[in-house]
Amino acid sequence: MELNAIKKRVAKILDTERYEHSLRVADFAKELAGIYNVDREKAEIAALLHDVSRFMDRPQMLKEAKKLNFNISPMEEIEPKLLHAPLSANIAKNEFGIVDEEILSAIKLHTLGRPNMTDLEKIIYLADHAESGRDYPGIDNIRELAKKNLDQAIALSTSRTIQYLEERKLPIDQRTIETNQFYNLGEKT
Repeated sequence: MELNAIKKRVAKILDTERYEHSLRVADFAKELAGIYNVDREKAEIAALLHDVSRFMDRPQMLKEAKKLNFNISPMEEIEPKLLHAPLSANIAKNEFGIVDEEILSAIKLHTLGRPNMTDLEKIIYLADHAESGRDYPGIDNIRELAKKNLDQAIALSTSRTIQYLEERKLPIDQRTIETNQFYNLGEKT
């Protein structure tokens, strides 16, 4: 499916605010892809589709994930919104015809990450967390670092996410902790 067709369909599926977020993620993803010599079209497609399941409410997400036989973690049972990333990858594949595994993986991992991500996965993760519409303490540092070193930017971004959740006494998904430890301990390839 061509980019303009993807944009038109996503605009119909998502509310205006979420669609505009996706466009900003795509802009930052394309910028980072240019810096790191990653396929800009793949980055744009992944960014445009990363939140395509966000039209669903939490109960719908959980129901759909169960219907699709997802391996649902206890954390996802508590906070079904975490399922939006793999659900978006599923929609990208089955409703938009995206078969490129790099794109699908980048969509699937954009919320929690994982150790040893590919550059495209890192770019979509960071573009989502640091797009121009986001405003939180330390965001400018993450944006600037993303343009210099993806691994260090992931380390900073995951540390900030953990700090945010701890300050609010909210549970932290183990995958975020594992991603944070990997990138903060320098176990990168």
